[in-house]
Amino acid sequence: MTWTPDTELRRTFDRDGEAIAWERWGDGDGRPLVLCHGYTGSAHDFALNIDALRARRPVLALDLRGHGRSHHAADESRYSLEQLADDLVAFLGANGGGGVDLLGHSMGGWVSLAATIKRPDLVRSLILMDTSAWQFGDTDEELRVLYAAFLHGFDPAGGLPDLSGLESPEQALVDAATPPQWRTRKDELAIDPYALKALGRQLLGHGLPSLRSRLADVRCPVTVIVGEHDHPYVDQADDLAREVADGTATVIEGAHHSPQLTHRDAWHA
Repeated sequence: MTWTPDTELRRTFDRDGEAIAWERWGDGDGRPLVLCHGYTGSAHDFALNIDALRARRPVLALDLRGHGRSHHAADESRYSLEQLADDLVAFLGANGGGGVDLLGHSMGGWVSLAATIKRPDLVRSLILMDTSAWQFGDTDEELRVLYAAFLHGFDPAGGLPDLSGLESPEQALVDAATPPQWRTRKDELAIDPYALKALGRQLLGHGLPSLRSRLADVRCPVTVIVGEHDHPYVDQADDLAREVADGTATVIEGAHHSPQLTHRDAWHA
């Protein structure tokens, strides 16, 4: 498996003075698939999947504000989950045509769900991957308190903190499944430290706006995809699928939080 720069994002659109990076691949007539990445990530998280996906239909991806190739505002007030959802709505309105299939990963799942609730006419189906409508982070309350304390005390003016000691349980799987040049490029596409703090405090503290009471308003088909070992999201998957009008849940055996990287065949299926 190799990665080539033709999966880079070369286009931008302006959203309240923020340059949001995006790209489109494929020229087919099928319904577009839009990919929305997670916290600290970027569209590069899907780069190894683009060739397979664009063989079937047009594929679009964006870097959420403060992430990847999009503008880094260096201002905490420019980053909130609601702002990200509004950015996505604006993007879909400008590029979605008659509606899209929307896939959101982790934080991007919450953002995609919120965007669908705001503008259901823009989304024909929704894929929620390793995400939640009501709780992110570790199920261990002690760890959640530690994360919240770290984010509260972290000074983004000093740059990104060294998080090398906090590698996830799936890191060895990711390293084995991805080429070195892909991992090098991922490291280059680091999040704005101010976004790391502002969004992290919402996601991992106690500031996450719950969308659970709005799930019944989601009328389009919803597919919930989750890795077998990805807690707490695998524990929530059945409830998430059940509480929308037309939902199904699929567990990818052996996977953790990023099955599009570690279990690509099962993910594409």
